[in-house]
Amino acid sequence: MEKNLKFRQDGTFKVMQLTDIHYTDDDERDHRSVALVRQCIEKEKPDFIMVTGDAVYGPDNLKNLDKVMAPLVESKIPWSFVFGNHDVEENSDEKTLFSRLEKMDGFIGYDDREAGDGYGSHILPIYGNDEGMPWAIAGIDSGNYNPMEEIGGYAYVTSNQIRWYENQMKKLEERQKDFSVLAFQHIPVPEIEDVWKFERCFGVKRDGFGSPLVNSGQCLSMVKDGHTKGLFFGHDHVNSFWGDYYGLILGYGRKSGYGNYGAEDFLYGCRMFVLKEDDTHRFETYEYLENDRYVREPWKYQPLMRRDEG
Repeated sequence: MEKNLKFRQDGTFKVMQLTDIHYTDDDERDHRSVALVRQCIEKEKPDFIMVTGDAVYGPDNLKNLDKVMAPLVESKIPWSFVFGNHDVEENSDEKTLFSRLEKMDGFIGYDDREAGDGYGSHILPIYGNDEGMPWAIAGIDSGNYNPMEEIGGYAYVTSNQIRWYENQMKKLEERQKDFSVLAFQHIPVPEIEDVWKFERCFGVKRDGFGSPLVNSGQCLSMVKDGHTKGLFFGHDHVNSFWGDYYGLILGYGRKSGYGNYGAEDFLYGCRMFVLKEDDTHRFETYEYLENDRYVREPWKYQPLMRRDEG
């Protein structure tokens, strides 16, 4: 398979985010999850698929990885993956699972060791029809749990990874000054809480915030650099909102499987993104749901206090 991502002739590129499938016991619930993933792919026909972690859970994580990724492999669509906190919580570790992913048809992710920490962080350029590079996709390993036990909580993107990302942006600038990045990781940054508290948001918040207790400066670095236009997460299963943080859109994907917790009246599905070759300043996003309906005009949340009024 051609590993280079490229815009369609009409100048668009569709990205699908799948997240938190939680394939665990190989039971009827897990089989429904695989059917939903297949439904999303067949309906939306994306140009690229990013899985943002917690695809598998439990002691059979390696064996179940083949089963949950089967629809992606069968689709012949390029795809990639970043780890969640549960994928390697039991049995096989990141290196073992990533080695299995690398053998699957269509997988174009890679582990950039220059990132220093984590496993599987990578950058994928998207080429235009004129061979330029207006957009890129970033997959970032956000870890699992904070190694500093005295603080606890979830892990965070480390200073080594932040420097790696900044260096990657500089390398891409050498090829093309005007480009933008759509980034994905599993665990949300702490700033997502400020976005919900102070900014107008689009979508629903039905869950708490599973962001780390440590703010490593990842979000600030992306805002200062300016190339990253969106950073999207999984992890908090019943959140699906997004909002603007100083020009960087922070938001959640849509839970894509029936494993682990959820809400009876919260439909599962996927989040879609439409990038345009001639517009590196913004992107379109919407959700496709299991009942074959779309969320194109999400519920709008107005905060009680704006940031500049605090």
